[in-house]
Formats: sequence, C-alpha cells, structure tokens
Amino acid sequence: MIDLVGQPLTDALEQIHAAGIPYRVELTSPTRSMFVLDDQLRYIIRQQLDAEGILHLSVAAKMGKEVF
Repeated sequence: MIDLVGQPLTDALEQIHAAGIPYRVELTSPTRSMFVLDDQLRYIIRQQLDAEGILHLSVAAKMGKEVF
C-alpha cells in the first residue's frame, strides 16, 4: 500500500489513479472559523483501507496565516 499522508490531494490522486485503487475522499474542516483556510491546497491527513479494498482519505485544507 502506498503512503499518502502529508501529500497534496492532487498528487495523491494521480498515484491512486495510476495504481487503479478505488477511493473515497472526506473533507474535514475546523468547527470554528477562527483561521482562514486555503481551499486550493488540500492535504491528506489520514488514510485507511477498508475490508472491501476501498481507500478512505481524510483531507484538510491548508491553514492561512493568522492576521490580528
């Protein structure tokens, strides 16, 4: 199994498609909107292969800089 944690979603999807692995993506976000999120950059924060062979990816957006 390939390790995708920490990689940008776009790069990870290229590897998944090349390997022919079925997958599902779950987007996560903070419960409070305290930080600005960069929705263009999403990273794999968790991966899990289920019993049916489907790769589940948890993906989070990169946090922007804090501005006070």
